[in-house]
Amino acid sequence: MLTIPSRKSKLQKWLIIVVSCTALALVFWGLSSAVASLSQNTVLNPSQLEVDTGAVKRSVAAYGRLRPRNSSTVIAEVSGTIETIHQYPGEHIEQSELIITLRNPSLMRQLDTAELAVLRAQANLESTEAQLYERRITLENDLALMESEITFAQKELETKAFLLEEAIVAKLDYMRSETSLEQTKLKHQLQQRKLDAFKKSKQAELKAAQYQLKEAEKELEMVRYDIQQLNVTAKRAGILNELGTSLEVGSSIERGQTLAQITEPSHLYADLLISAQDANHVVPSQPVSVNIRNTVVNGEVLRVYPSAENNQVRLEVKFSEALPESARPNLDISAEIATQQLTEVTRLPIFEGGTRNHSMLDVFVLRDNRYVRQQVRLGLMGNQYIEVLSGLKAGDRVLINVPEAYQSATEIPKSELENG
Repeated sequence: MLTIPSRKSKLQKWLIIVVSCTALALVFWGLSSAVASLSQNTVLNPSQLEVDTGAVKRSVAAYGRLRPRNSSTVIAEVSGTIETIHQYPGEHIEQSELIITLRNPSLMRQLDTAELAVLRAQANLESTEAQLYERRITLENDLALMESEITFAQKELETKAFLLEEAIVAKLDYMRSETSLEQTKLKHQLQQRKLDAFKKSKQAELKAAQYQLKEAEKELEMVRYDIQQLNVTAKRAGILNELGTSLEVGSSIERGQTLAQITEPSHLYADLLISAQDANHVVPSQPVSVNIRNTVVNGEVLRVYPSAENNQVRLEVKFSEALPESARPNLDISAEIATQQLTEVTRLPIFEGGTRNHSMLDVFVLRDNRYVRQQVRLGLMGNQYIEVLSGLKAGDRVLINVPEAYQSATEIPKSELENG
């Protein structure tokens, strides 16, 4: 059975719809008014800075790289061909650890030649010693025979002298014996001089043979040393920082060629550059904050170089704490050098506005419900804050972005700024 809706029911539905729409419109209008009011108050609300107590720091910026304080360059002591590469960059190696093995067949031939030269020199020395001994024995024997002949001639002369007195021998025989004695003495003296000369020449000949042997042994030692240098080792412990990019198995190496560099990561320092103008404010021992891949490490200025290049001055910074694992030689870094720093002083954030005359600054300070012009005496100008010597105290609020209409005013009612 069908039911025909009444007219009264339709009116009730329309009334509900109208009331709902009206309610939604009122809610929307209320929200819009609130947002507009909040927005207006935000725009008209004056910007302020608060005076507080803290540090005031003036610093200069610097940039540069990490450098190794202790590094060791590995240089080829001999020529050769790379046979094996045992270590690669980034690896930690100990002192005397093998890095590269070279091959040089000519050195092995030189070793054989040097060993034979030593054997020949040793044989020559032994032969010289034997010859000198034989010559010394001969000279000493001849000298001993001369001494015997002198003794015999002396006895013979004494006998003939007695016989001459007895008229048994002739005067001529006596004189012959006397002459023979003198000749024997002269021969003895000559033989003695030969022996003395031999002793001097013996030392010279012996030294010459000994020097020849030493020279051969030294040459052998040098060849053996060169062969040892075919094994290229680390002179100190550290990180193998660099290895020649052209080095590979089979590469030819020349004596004196740089092969690798070993550094000690714990002995890195900051090698920095600053502008010549900023360098006037930088001295040793000033604190430095160094940024190493987003990690800040503290240090201090070690030395400032006296000369400038391209309007920049170089300085070195030593670190006072451990470096992060990301620290590497030749890594680009930035730094901030604190040239002046005060602690626990009254300070004001640096802002644009106000009138500053040398060490004086005019600002508007909130006093009750108005901003009053106040002259402030300033001290150290830092990077973010400026020291306040007088005129302000901690907790004071300073007006910034003063409207142009109030630039010359002595005071500004707070309500005028808030109401626009």
